[in-house]
Amino acid sequence: MTDGSAEAVLHEAARRFDRAEVFEESGESVSVSFEDNRLKEITTRQFRGVGLRVVHEGRIGFASTTDLREPARLAEMAAASAGFGDEAQFEFPPQPAELGPAETYDSRVLQVSAERMVEMGREGLELSLKTDEGYLYNCGISRSTHTQRVMNTSGLDVELNSTAMSGSVGVQEVSDAGLLHIYEYKDWGRPFDSVIELARAVLEKMKQASVLAPARLEAMPMVFVPKAVGNLTGPIGIALNGKHVHKGSSVLGGRIGEQILDPRITITDDPTVPFAPRTCPLDDEGTPTCKQHFFENGVLKTYMTDLQTAGLLDCEPSGLGFRGYGSRPAPGTTNSVIAPGDTSLDDMVAGMKRGVIIEQTLGSGQSNVLAGEFSVNLDLGFLVENGKIVGRVKDCMVAGNVYEVLKKVEALGSEPQWLGSRCVPPIMVGGLKLAAQG
Repeated sequence: MTDGSAEAVLHEAARRFDRAEVFEESGESVSVSFEDNRLKEITTRQFRGVGLRVVHEGRIGFASTTDLREPARLAEMAAASAGFGDEAQFEFPPQPAELGPAETYDSRVLQVSAERMVEMGREGLELSLKTDEGYLYNCGISRSTHTQRVMNTSGLDVELNSTAMSGSVGVQEVSDAGLLHIYEYKDWGRPFDSVIELARAVLEKMKQASVLAPARLEAMPMVFVPKAVGNLTGPIGIALNGKHVHKGSSVLGGRIGEQILDPRITITDDPTVPFAPRTCPLDDEGTPTCKQHFFENGVLKTYMTDLQTAGLLDCEPSGLGFRGYGSRPAPGTTNSVIAPGDTSLDDMVAGMKRGVIIEQTLGSGQSNVLAGEFSVNLDLGFLVENGKIVGRVKDCMVAGNVYEVLKKVEALGSEPQWLGSRCVPPIMVGGLKLAAQG
């Protein structure tokens, strides 16, 4: 059977294997990019591919292709892979009785032309040049559509469609003080018509960063703005991964129900937010998704699991198995949300006698991430004295353990911000040391 369809792949696999699943993915994107004050390129990309996962003699096999003309060949590759595969600890899910609501597709995204995206980019460029002709402006704007379909031999056949539009603005300045690069970005399932607000935010921070402030080795309060909060949540996400829990390498293993973080911190996986980047009624294995807490008032509630990992942990799958067509599923997240607090960023800064605002970081050092450690250079940080920003700190590093840091929360911001698939507020912590050169 060589009709070039995903159905043909499943049909061929069903003849050969005990269980089989086909994950079909396709998409199209149009993107515009500016580099160093000039339009660099306009790109259109299309793709389509299929991943075949099978259970053969109790073991998992996987193969993928972008050429569906030979389903038998794909099945043969999956069978060969199964000879070295893990023992299957799951059953493929059946067709769900019903799907929860999930707003993921807005046809207006497709109506945003490449010409309009170029205009948006040029509007930001004009603002940058008007502010300072010496700045180097970079911008990326894209729109995309994405379709995925999951079918298996248990009767599942579900197709999901989504749209996305993203924009980023970065400005660079090369001076005697070195290279300064500040950026902002946004990503959503609905169209937007401007990147001016991103450009204004970047240019305002460029102005603040024009003054250098001396820094020294000292412990002080620090505010992680939403763009930098990932330094604190990244190691936690790794520890929540059921694969690490099963291997015994997660510091959160066996600690469900324990108070791990400050009681003010609630971290939720929410696949229901309309048009958020990772909203979906099902994960990439066909397991229904649901809103669930990883931490509720600082107490650990659950782990991320896909079907195989849930089987290994002898628990119910959490509906968090994700992948591309060229890879097997792995535990992941949908939209990660940290519940906001009651302190504005302005009030956090105003209350600082001496502290640092962490805006952007570089690298993760040589930290033991599995233990929750982080070590980062401050790509962009501001020194605060007596409630006022006095300048940018340079050649500084911050290190710590996220579990210790997030037990010393001094304030939780009241203004959460969406950045990609994360919605997080500013977080003010104490007890961290700023290491500075000189």
